[in-house]
Amino acid sequence: MPLNMAILKTTAVLALLVTRAAAAIGGPVLDSAHLAKDSDSNSTLNSTAPSANTLQGVHLLLDNDVDSETPKFPVILLSKPRSYQQAQVTCESLGENLVNSTYGNLTQTLNTTTVAQAELVGTQRLWISNSTNPTNSTNSTAPTNSTIPANCTAFDRVTGQTVQILCSVNLPSLCTNSLNRTTLSQNDKSQQIKVVTRTFGTWQGYRDQDQFRFLGIPYAAPPVGNLRFQAPQPVNASLFNGTTGNGTPGNGTSGNGPTGNSTAVNGTAQVNDATEFGYVCPQLWPNNATLNQSQTIEVLGAEESEDCLYLNVFTPSLKANGTKGLPVMVYVHGGGFTSASGSSPPFEPGNLVSRGGVVVVTMNYRLSMFGLFENTPNISRSQAPGNLAIRDQVAALRWVRTNIVSFGGDPTRVTIFGESAGATSMRALLSAPSAFSLYQNVISQSDFMGLPFSSPGYSAQFGTFFMQALNCSATDLACAKNKTVDQIKSAETVAISQILNATDWVPPEAVFRPTVDGSFIPGDFAQLIQTKKYNTNASILWGTTQDETAAFIPTFAPNPIPIQDANQTLSTLLRDNGTQALLKSPYYQFNQSDPDTVRDQLSNATTDYYYGCPLQVMSRGAATQNSTVYAYQMNYGRSVNASFGLNVSSFCQGRVCHGDDIVPSFGSGDLYPGIQQTGDNARFARQVIDRFTTFAKTGNPNPPANSTTLGVAAMNEDVTGVQWPPYNASSNPLLYFEVANSTVANNSDTAKCNWIAENVNFDYQVHSPNGTFVPIFPAINGTQQNGTQPNSTQPTTSSTQLTTSSTQPTTFSTQPTTSSTQPTTSA
Repeated sequence: MPLNMAILKTTAVLALLVTRAAAAIGGPVLDSAHLAKDSDSNSTLNSTAPSANTLQGVHLLLDNDVDSETPKFPVILLSKPRSYQQAQVTCESLGENLVNSTYGNLTQTLNTTTVAQAELVGTQRLWISNSTNPTNSTNSTAPTNSTIPANCTAFDRVTGQTVQILCSVNLPSLCTNSLNRTTLSQNDKSQQIKVVTRTFGTWQGYRDQDQFRFLGIPYAAPPVGNLRFQAPQPVNASLFNGTTGNGTPGNGTSGNGPTGNSTAVNGTAQVNDATEFGYVCPQLWPNNATLNQSQTIEVLGAEESEDCLYLNVFTPSLKANGTKGLPVMVYVHGGGFTSASGSSPPFEPGNLVSRGGVVVVTMNYRLSMFGLFENTPNISRSQAPGNLAIRDQVAALRWVRTNIVSFGGDPTRVTIFGESAGATSMRALLSAPSAFSLYQNVISQSDFMGLPFSSPGYSAQFGTFFMQALNCSATDLACAKNKTVDQIKSAETVAISQILNATDWVPPEAVFRPTVDGSFIPGDFAQLIQTKKYNTNASILWGTTQDETAAFIPTFAPNPIPIQDANQTLSTLLRDNGTQALLKSPYYQFNQSDPDTVRDQLSNATTDYYYGCPLQVMSRGAATQNSTVYAYQMNYGRSVNASFGLNVSSFCQGRVCHGDDIVPSFGSGDLYPGIQQTGDNARFARQVIDRFTTFAKTGNPNPPANSTTLGVAAMNEDVTGVQWPPYNASSNPLLYFEVANSTVANNSDTAKCNWIAENVNFDYQVHSPNGTFVPIFPAINGTQQNGTQPNSTQPTTSSTQLTTSSTQPTTFSTQPTTSSTQPTTSA
């Protein structure tokens, strides 16, 4: 299979964004803040920015329906009680004024937000502006000591009325928030704020309508030079904790900009710049595309560099000392372990943060060979331990555990979530004992769950091809460390072609996968479920889209395939006989009246084989082990391409393809100029956000109707009207997400999935890293929705079936075959 086709499949979500950037025609007008830092990176910092530690509780409140067209009335809550004059001065330090009584619906905003629930307990009255001017401007003149009357205006959140009380009384206060939502065309960084962490220095970020944004914070030492191919090493915190008394820069000269990201003058504490995304990890683009600086920033949010281990914190609340923090959601991006970043625009979390009342962390992690190189036994794991992408994620979670409290988060309530390769990462983190204590809940979206992790033999062969392409001997790690990034990328391209030619079952979109190394990842996920050695304490919510593989089919077959040419064409495109055997099923027969029936059924069959049915099997296994598991299928979505003004594949029109769940999950469908998120798209985003954030808060995606602790989620009838039960092995319930009338169905695909399990076998069985795997999980029980018992009467049809030479798939060795010498491996 051609390499460019393979890489294109791994980055289907971002491929057209790259195309737009490469064309450099009609692209968005990017704010200058999106451009890379210049040599004077410290000039972006406002020296008069207030400190959240001094404010002692500052919270961004917004009754956010994530609809682009409805008016928004954001306010800032200062929860520390102050006099009226102190409140006004504090608002001004934030570039705002006290809000007036006619601004929006203050009662609804205060009563529906979960951002500052603890702070509002027992609070009835809050300072607002004495003025009745309905403007939300910050240009009004603040009262002076001589003009402040004896009585000032407070808002009573119980009655919804204003009252006049003594100005000297100390009350919480409400300030305006005059900023807009951050998008690709507007990114106002003028209103900055500092956070002093316990051990990691002072970081200065900025505020927008929805969130405080702290960008480009390093969570591990730069993996460059001798640290290439090494496990992530701790950051030297002293680089960010410096002071100076002579006006010279502090010690932070190795941060996230070209010349460092910190400043300290005149004996003050060093302040580190968190207003810019950090470098993103080296990418392997479709068709070996190369982008210039501004194009790279458009697609990824920042420039590429091997120095890329940065994370970003988005929080609606900076808590007072000792106040319980908000739930934390840590996102691991997808992209086939070859592309994307934590700062890629589709993952803009403002609506998720604001509506959900959660802290969101996104991260970069090493990709391709930078993140998944190993070559045992030629190179020992002490020299190149492997699984670096997952080890990076664990390092980021450790940073969250230590530091997130300073950004308003609760380190004991962490939910990890990810889509595609990010979902495969969720599976790896559920398998890696070193990560178990770092999170409580897992949301996994569109994991290629039918595929096992890589075996040591596969990864070693891949690594050997890579070393050969670098012109390094198989044991010479120093040689590989001395190569340039471009040389590494070129060698990756060669190695991918070779490993695909050496194996007959690995899909091109999954050449890079975590490896079962026996320690960091002790076994393949199915085996760990069987032996109850995965993280059984974590609550799990996972699922698929309705038409996952339809996103990839046009890459192989851009045009409809005539039925008479099906065998020949599919034999060329699909090297795994198991997939062809799958199409012999009575559930995937060709419809003579449908001119695109071959591609339709190929999409249906491979979606079930790689995604839907393995999801049910793993759910059943985890439920058998008494884990709490919720499973879903999304029957509605929104393409990332459509949300960024790009064409959607004609084959995906009318389908819910792989990646179409990203935009609803973040509510990020209105970032590109001229593109809105409204109507059904906004309604569906509300439903997904409410389900996911409720799960992040409670481990259960069902908010009780009218709950006083779960905010707008408990008022969303699309959510409260459907009780989503945890998975069990007898009824196999799945929630089918729809715009309206989402439903839970039991045993909806039982017969189909049983047929696959009995007649084809899943790749994680046939190609398990530890040999052929026979699961102990019980067969899917119950009846289909039409009452037919699974595996009883098979559906009949007169349509044409695809014929193959054998009714059973060929079983392949877990070790890739090649004419070259293979390294010795162990389980």
